[in-house]
Amino acid sequence: MATKTLNIALDERLLRNIDNAVKNEMGTRSEYFRRLALADLERRKRWQELFTAGRAVADKMNITSEEQVYKILED
Repeated sequence: MATKTLNIALDERLLRNIDNAVKNEMGTRSEYFRRLALADLERRKRWQELFTAGRAVADKMNITSEEQVYKILED
């Protein structure tokens, strides 16, 4: 797999925390950021699936506003 190098700026405290996490897990900074990026992409995918499912339910129930959702939850 081809890789690209990225330069990012982090404050010292955050970098120390990352280095401590990396040290405790016996990995590298690169592995840490790869895992973090993959986890974030997966989280975003799950949220998108949830919103898509919610839109489908709203369409099926003819819900067109947030106020209607609150009314349904109150009842």
